[in-house]
Amino acid sequence: MSYLIIPDELDKRLATLAAKAQVSKDEYTLHALEEYLEDQEDYLQALEISQRIEKGEEKTIPYEEVIRQYENDHSSH
Repeated sequence: MSYLIIPDELDKRLATLAAKAQVSKDEYTLHALEEYLEDQEDYLQALEISQRIEKGEEKTIPYEEVIRQYENDHSSH
C-alpha cells in the first residue's frame, strides 16, 4: 500500500472541496487522481499520434471529408 503525505495547505483545500461536494477526502482525491491520469494518458496518446503524423507514418483526414462521410452515413436514417 502506498502512502501520500499531503502538504497542509493542499489538505485544507482538499477538505474544503470535498465538504462542498459532500464526499470524503479520500473519494475526492481518488476521483481527482483518476481524472488527472486519464488526461495524461490522452495527452501522451495525442503526442504519439502527432509525432507519427509529422514522420508521415499516419495521415490526417480533412474536416470537410469527415463531415461529408458523417452526413452520408446518417442520411438514410
